[in-house]
Amino acid sequence: MSAPHDRLPAWSLCLAVLGATLILGGLNAHNAAAMAPNWGQDLAFFTQIVHRAATGGPWSSPLLLEPEGMLAMVHTHLVLPLVVGIYALIPRQEVLLYAQAAFATLGLWPLLRLGEDLGGRRLALAALCGALLFGPFQVAATCDFRPSSLFVPGVIGIFAAAHRRSLPGVLGWALVAHLGRQEASYLGLLCGVALCLVPWAPPQPGTTGLARYRSSLCLREGLALIALSLALGALWTALKPEMFFHFNPTNPLPEGPPLPPEVAERRLDQGLRLLRSGALLGLLSPAGLVAGAPMGLMLATSPKEWEPLVGPSAHYTAFWVPFVLVSAVAGAARLPRRWGPALLVLLQASAFPWVWPRQGPIALAALAEGVSPRDRVAADYDTIHLFGQRAVLWNVAQIEQPAADRPLGFSPWPIPLEAVDVVIGKKDDPTVLLAIQRGLVEEAAVDDHRRLRVRAAAD
Repeated sequence: MSAPHDRLPAWSLCLAVLGATLILGGLNAHNAAAMAPNWGQDLAFFTQIVHRAATGGPWSSPLLLEPEGMLAMVHTHLVLPLVVGIYALIPRQEVLLYAQAAFATLGLWPLLRLGEDLGGRRLALAALCGALLFGPFQVAATCDFRPSSLFVPGVIGIFAAAHRRSLPGVLGWALVAHLGRQEASYLGLLCGVALCLVPWAPPQPGTTGLARYRSSLCLREGLALIALSLALGALWTALKPEMFFHFNPTNPLPEGPPLPPEVAERRLDQGLRLLRSGALLGLLSPAGLVAGAPMGLMLATSPKEWEPLVGPSAHYTAFWVPFVLVSAVAGAARLPRRWGPALLVLLQASAFPWVWPRQGPIALAALAEGVSPRDRVAADYDTIHLFGQRAVLWNVAQIEQPAADRPLGFSPWPIPLEAVDVVIGKKDDPTVLLAIQRGLVEEAAVDDHRRLRVRAAAD
C-alpha cells in the first residue's frame, strides 16, 4: 500500500475526471449531432423531461407513455435535478451528453484511489489507462444520456472505500449509485454480500489461515451496505408500484424459448472477450467478480438484447463494467510491479472494440430547419432526438395506435394525428401516408424522408 505522503493529490484526480469527461462527452455530442446517437427515442424523451422541468413544466415526457411525474415513471433518476439546474443555465441538449460522460468518468476517481492503495502510483495510472481504453467503459460514457451509468462510480467507490475500511465511504458511494436508478439497490446488495464472504481488505499483520481470511473480510462495511440496500429497495418498492427492473433479480432465470442463435453467438463472443480482458486478472482477487456473478447470470439468461455496444441497449454495460474494472485492478496488484500494470492496460485495451466518432444520415438534420419551437411534432426514430426541446413531441409510431394498446396509467389515448402540426418520417411510413391522406402538405424532402405540415387555414 502506498505511504500516505505518496498519495495522488486530489487536483490530479479532478483533472483526470474532467479530461475524460471532455473527451468522451465531446464524442457523445459529436455522434448525436452527426445523426448517430445510440437510440434517438430515449435521447429525445430525456431531453424533453429536462427541458420541461427547467422551464417550469412537469418532470416527465409523454413520449414515455407513462404517468406524469418524477416518481410516477417506472424509473426514477435522482440525479436529474442537478442536470435540470445546469440545463436551465445552458439550455442545450449537449448538457445531457456531457453529463452522461461525467456520470461514468466519475468512476475514475475511486478507481485511481483503489489502484494507488493496492499498488502505488504505477498501478493507479495503469488502472486509469486501462479503464479509458476499455471499450465497454467508453460505451457507458457515450450511450447518449442514461443516468444508470452512475452505477460505475458507485460500485467502484464501494470497493475502493471498503478496501480502506471506510464505512462512510462505502455508504456514500452506494448513494451515488442510487442517484442513477433504482437497480442500484440490488447491485449494492451484491457488493455487500461479496464483501462479507470474499477477502478484500488488507489482513491483519502476522495472521495466518482462518484468522487471516477473517481479518481480510469487510464484515462491518458489507453488513451496513446490505442493510442500506434492503432499506432503499423496500423504499423504492413502496414509492413506485409500477417500478420496472431491466434485469429482474426476483426472476433471474426467466422461462421462455431458447435464445435465437445470433443472440447466443453474440453472448458467447462477449464472454470470450471478457476472458481476454482484465477480468482474467480478477481471478487472482475475485471479490469484484463474485459480486458481479449474479448480475452476469441475469445478463446471460435474459431474453433482452444487451450485447451490442452500439444501439438501444448500449447503456446495459453500466450493470457489469464496474465489477470488471475493480477485479482487474485488484488482480494486477497480485502480479510483479514490473509487468502487472502493463499487462492490465494491454488486456483492457485489446479485448473489446473502442467507441469512435460515427456518422449517420446527417442530411436529415435539415428537416429540423423551419420547424418552430411551438410546433407539435411527430418524428421517426431517425430524427426524433432533434426535437426534444418542445412541449409536444411524439414518435410517428405512437400516432393512432389501436385503443386496445393503451399503456397502463397513460391518457389520453389513442393519440390522434390531429395532435400534431408536423410529421417527419420515411416516405412509406404508415403515419406519413395517413397524414397525406388527411391533407397534410409536404414542406421538405431529404433522401427517403418527408416533412409534412398541416395545411394553413388560408389554404
